[in-house]
Amino acid sequence: MFYVPGIFEPRFTVTVRLLGAEAEAMADRFWLFGATAVVELADSEGFVRLIGDLTPSGIRGLEAGSLVVGIDPIEADFELSNEWRKHAQVWVCGNRILLRPEWVSNDAQQQQQLDDGSLLEIVLEPGSAFGSGSHATTRLCVGQIAQLDLDDARVLDVGCGTGVLSVASVLVGAESVLAVDSDPEAIRVTELVAALNGVSEKIQTLPAQGFVGDGTEFDLVLANLLLPIIEESGSQLANSVAPGGLIMVSGVLEHQQERVEQVFSEFKLNQVEQEEGWLVLVFERSGLAASE
Repeated sequence: MFYVPGIFEPRFTVTVRLLGAEAEAMADRFWLFGATAVVELADSEGFVRLIGDLTPSGIRGLEAGSLVVGIDPIEADFELSNEWRKHAQVWVCGNRILLRPEWVSNDAQQQQQLDDGSLLEIVLEPGSAFGSGSHATTRLCVGQIAQLDLDDARVLDVGCGTGVLSVASVLVGAESVLAVDSDPEAIRVTELVAALNGVSEKIQTLPAQGFVGDGTEFDLVLANLLLPIIEESGSQLANSVAPGGLIMVSGVLEHQQERVEQVFSEFKLNQVEQEEGWLVLVFERSGLAASE
């Protein structure tokens, strides 16, 4: 059985007040422990407030080893959890794929590039799922996908979030994508985003808890996950890659690269890119069978 940890948990809005100079490091901790959105608001006297959504296990992770006090989880508030939408923007990844939240307009140059075909567009409605383009790992993965030749490829997107990586794969030629996630909201949003972009017929969704590996191998496996999940599911991920196929791994920080390479030690590391301290690594499986 292919198992992706992280059975759906309720989410809470978490507010942390801290010095502005410490905000970036704390925001990274929010992302690391599973936030789907993080908003920074000015406070007073050099302080800022970070507001993000976390599960109970994510809150415990945020608190562990943190010197910040006053973390106050409250029942999720719609207005707070959607505050980030006011700051959403368009992102261009790999000079080829444009990510646009549905409520944001392209500028004139971007629209011209879309009209002349030099850019491909993905329209997003993230809901509360991860993958609006505001996080570096999403942009890194889309940028790498944009450089691949996926004509007729079969793709597995593990931890699909908003489905942005699934849609990007179809835009650059993938024949089919199986998108799995342990969060029911992610499954719902992936289906919505696939429909918004007219690619529903090529993207199949499946709850991760119900995904039992049947030996099917994929030309590309996408794994934008946290390191503990990558380490726990490494053998299943590796065995899902077809001979000569690729696995794209993200959701990991620079200092975690060696541990990721150990998980996929029998694969060739083709590419590493970094943005804001986060990594994407692209590994290639040889023509020989992966170890069981």
